[in-house]
Amino acid sequence: MKKTLFSFALLSSIFVSSSFASEWITGTYINQDKSGVFKEIVFCEDGKAFPGAGHRTYKIETKDNEKYIVLNSNGIFKFKVSADQKQLFPADAFTKSWGTKSSLVLDSSRKDTCNW
Repeated sequence: MKKTLFSFALLSSIFVSSSFASEWITGTYINQDKSGVFKEIVFCEDGKAFPGAGHRTYKIETKDNEKYIVLNSNGIFKFKVSADQKQLFPADAFTKSWGTKSSLVLDSSRKDTCNW
């Protein structure tokens, strides 16, 4: 019984991990708040991000059918992702205070990459 339960848990965790991997946000998002800590953030697959201050990581979380980006960059920044994935809104007080008071907007003309 324990072996069957362990196998099920292992397969479930593999399925959950692979389902998140296909949901990465990609592209360059421009900060609409000129006083924010970063002017732009480049998001790439595999949880890679470049907020202009070195290589960082991010993850995607889902809560109440809403998608959030959690960026680790000298603090934890949390953004709510718009339905069309073209805007990121501050989702907590820290992000609103230090990241952006308004939003970050996808610049679809930019083709930046994370080469690390």
